[in-house]
Amino acid sequence: MKEMLGCEFYGPLDDPGPGLAVALPRRGGLELVSPTRSDDAIGATQLLERKGEGITGIAFRVDDIEEAERHFAKLGLKPDIKINHGGMKEIIFKAQEATHGIEIALNEYPEANGLGLEVARDLGVEV
Repeated sequence: MKEMLGCEFYGPLDDPGPGLAVALPRRGGLELVSPTRSDDAIGATQLLERKGEGITGIAFRVDDIEEAERHFAKLGLKPDIKINHGGMKEIIFKAQEATHGIEIALNEYPEANGLGLEVARDLGVEV
């Protein structure tokens, strides 16, 4: 990816809880995720089997995750997964008809690149 898009990553890191390997951005917002077991927490294995490789989800940084969750609730969406990595909070809505088949992640974190830093720290990477 560095040669192709100029992106540098921490990882890939094995996150055994959700059953994912994650490459986190050193800068910017591109995150790469791959399942490491068939029962991964976000259903990536089944999505890959159904659709093949490609963009299957997007993440948005929000200033107030509780407010964003209430907004999504008004649209009839309930979170599938809630995660805390240090100072970062994340809510994931799995791909469904209401999201046009795309997984949506909402992230709240204090630093400009807090998502990558907090998850990397949580998984034992010195940053």
